[in-house]
Amino acid sequence: MAYGTIKSDALVYDNSGVDVTISLSSIPTATQVAAKASLDTAQTFTKGQRGEVTNLAGTSPTPDLNDSNNFTLTTSGITTFGLPLNPVVGQTGSIFIVYGGSHGVSFNAAYKFVGGHLGVTPTSTSGAIDRIDYIVQNAATGYVCLTCNFTANYVV
Repeated sequence: MAYGTIKSDALVYDNSGVDVTISLSSIPTATQVAAKASLDTAQTFTKGQRGEVTNLAGTSPTPDLNDSNNFTLTTSGITTFGLPLNPVVGQTGSIFIVYGGSHGVSFNAAYKFVGGHLGVTPTSTSGAIDRIDYIVQNAATGYVCLTCNFTANYVV
């Protein structure tokens, strides 16, 4: 077994018959890796953080909470929000409802509103926007609770 130092600007490896070259300058140092955000420690961000807004469609939208934290739906008729998929306790976000007409909106019983109400009175006025801010309170099997705060006629 040989020991020693090798000096190189790049590494070349065989990827199924095709040589691939990696510049060593593109490999992060241990200090650079340590400076990256980690999911298991508290973070202080020095720049704005953004989450995507996922579009929902149809008159029976079912938000998949694995897809996003924030959702938007432009109504196309009377709409009933279905049971959210993949809830995880502590996930938070917003659901924006843009009224494409004077359409009524209702919610699956998993949506619990302020005061324990099963629903709210949406704006339902063409062109208006309602916003629901939520946090997943309980994601146990067979029971999902999105605790919601409802803002009617959200101003953009």
